[in-house]
Amino acid sequence: MKTTLRTGSICAALLAGSLAAHADVTVNVTTAGKASFLNVGGDGVSYIMGNRMRTEQLVGGNPQVTIIDIDGRRFVNLDAKKKSAVVTPLDSISDQLQKIGLAEIEATLTKTSETKQVAGLSCTVHDVNVKFPFSLSGQPNQGMDVTMLMTGKVCLSTDAPGLADYQRFYRAAADSGFIFGDPRVAKSPQGAAQARAYAALTKKMADAGMALESQIQITATGDGPVAAMMAGLAKSNITTTVTNVTEGPLQASLFDIPADYKVKTQK
Repeated sequence: MKTTLRTGSICAALLAGSLAAHADVTVNVTTAGKASFLNVGGDGVSYIMGNRMRTEQLVGGNPQVTIIDIDGRRFVNLDAKKKSAVVTPLDSISDQLQKIGLAEIEATLTKTSETKQVAGLSCTVHDVNVKFPFSLSGQPNQGMDVTMLMTGKVCLSTDAPGLADYQRFYRAAADSGFIFGDPRVAKSPQGAAQARAYAALTKKMADAGMALESQIQITATGDGPVAAMMAGLAKSNITTTVTNVTEGPLQASLFDIPADYKVKTQK
């Protein structure tokens, strides 16, 4: 099972965003830790242009490229070695994302008095707490209920370059029901639960600023032996640190499938 692996007045921020000229944003990050049984680590980069985002990162030592196309309601996974693209329509995973939930996601982001400098930018530390009950079978009260917990700290900046466009993208993605990361992991109940919980956390973080540093621990408790075993597999500890943020024009071709790639649509 693969798991992938997120303040001022919101009205004022939305108004400022609507008046500001759109700008493209590039965010470089370094990730370390363990996501479920998969080691993660290395450098990555996310490019945001309007309602599209391209993320390049290492997962288990393997390069992955994922494009989120909000207007096209699709995810695109590119494989440069095979010159292939896997397109996953958002609608194809929406049912799975909905049916695993037994209750609403409880996500809180609490601002602290601690501030720091990350990538030459100031940010404020927030405490993170996300709780999400779900069932591995998709049906509650069958001895396979699991409660997933995400806890830790995140440092959010309210003056990072390209903040308005960064926030605009994440809000649009959340409103459209998108998750972040490889959509194929959402085909499993555990992957879908983690993806939904992380998406809820990411929306809250984006509302409060740009995440420059995060330290997130994922744990779970299970009901019954199978659920307890799967809950153990959910344990993760991931640290992400932004190393650079720039605002400037990007090539639109970054968000397109190369013409010589073989395309497969995932059902």
